[in-house]
Amino acid sequence: MTTPAPARARRPVLIAYGVLTALGTLFFAGSFAYPWTQPEDGTIGAGVMPRTAGLLLAVLGLLLVRQELRTGSVLEGDGHVEEAAEVGAEEAQRVRTKLIVVVVTMVVTALLVPFLGLLPALTLMTLFLTAVVERQPLARSVLVAVLVFAVSYLLFITILSIPLPFGLFDPAVWSQL
Repeated sequence: MTTPAPARARRPVLIAYGVLTALGTLFFAGSFAYPWTQPEDGTIGAGVMPRTAGLLLAVLGLLLVRQELRTGSVLEGDGHVEEAAEVGAEEAQRVRTKLIVVVVTMVVTALLVPFLGLLPALTLMTLFLTAVVERQPLARSVLVAVLVFAVSYLLFITILSIPLPFGLFDPAVWSQL
């Protein structure tokens, strides 16, 4: 049972939203080191993704700061709701363990990208998180992972023509053997 506290601006939430805004601004500013379009053929360049994502993150962060300053927010699970005594230490430990597993999974995935490529590594991460961490049925987890791969492939490689590393799955690696 939870009891919502009155809405007010909270310093930790403002700091978190400020960090999001700062990260977005940094990505946006740093993106100008890369071209918006390729000079050879006019296709999108390496600066499109960080500039767009950075701008969106900065704007979203500013909107969230504004919302927190004006109205505050009460969201269950964000620390603003007082937890009842029924939530025991066991459940809190389970949540902490789950968070640690997710962070470790992200680090392992980043280490696998040079060997497996970005999309296969992200697909494996999705499969692991849905099947092991979220304890979804295996068939559903495989379906979600395959959909993540298909949508990512369609978006980044087919539509945006962004060459992503495929590591060992790159046909160029095998053609040299």
